Amino acid sequence: MRLAVLIGCTLVGCAVAVLAADPASATDPVVAQATALARDKALKAEAVDWATVEREAQALASAEPGEAGRTAAIRYVLKALGDGHSSYRPPQALPSAESPKPAPEKARRPIAESATGARFGRLIVNAWTGPSEAVPAATGVVRDALVQSLAVDRCGLIVDVSSNHGGNMWPMMGGIAPLYDEGTLETFENRAGMRQRVNVRGGVLHMNESAFPRLENLIPLAHKPAYVAIVLGRRTASSGEILALGFKGQRNVRFFGRPTAGATTANASLRLENGGLLALTTSWILDRGDRAHHGPVLPDQETDDAVVTAEAWLAERCR
Repeated sequence: MRLAVLIGCTLVGCAVAVLAADPASATDPVVAQATALARDKALKAEAVDWATVEREAQALASAEPGEAGRTAAIRYVLKALGDGHSSYRPPQALPSAESPKPAPEKARRPIAESATGARFGRLIVNAWTGPSEAVPAATGVVRDALVQSLAVDRCGLIVDVSSNHGGNMWPMMGGIAPLYDEGTLETFENRAGMRQRVNVRGGVLHMNESAFPRLENLIPLAHKPAYVAIVLGRRTASSGEILALGFKGQRNVRFFGRPTAGATTANASLRLENGGLLALTTSWILDRGDRAHHGPVLPDQETDDAVVTAEAWLAERCR
């Protein structure tokens, strides 16, 4: 899910805010900072008993000094919001000479891949997070994979987000922007009623009036497919769901698979004083019909063989 000013790398952008905490207001200033951000910005903050939450959070932080206690306290605050999407990532401890060497990390999947071999191309868009300076390159990877996928067949394309559990939506949607119909795809609305509009103009993704991501030398599409099949899964969440929601109501698109995770709200990424990252749910998502979307993105056809079923649907229309 983000907004150029309000939303960060968790969903839809990389804006980072650091607010100073009042050290006199609580024992742990980082917990106080996180609590203040949640109280001031969170979508469902008005339903929370903040006096109780602040007291309990500080008790958790005091019970276990250090980052472990802070993490427990901040996650308690986020759970109290009840939005099911806000999260907290504590700062990574710097390794010392005595620290054991970490296990080797699994190779990270690219943000997008082109799977060929069948009659129709399949563009797989994976979860991705990264700093703002990495967004243009990531968008280019998505566009390159899209161009490769479209080389298989001019009529139909499968866009597979069944394993996309989220991250930064901008390179995902910016790379596939020409596949969307022109106009508003979805709107983010915060609890004060302020709106930010995600839209496509001239095949380029915009937030309100500004092109985002701002890119040069992005490969143009030689042609657009006549039909697009979207593959969903239970692991599709957050930005993966937002990407899919952008296609809802588009006449040449059909959805296959299983209902998604239901994290269909927009998050702001906020850096805390200790270096931890607070992903705070700040906005509802309205679809292109200006209706607030709640819960999972539903397929038009439920199936465990989504790719096969999608290929059959495309074949029927591309005879």
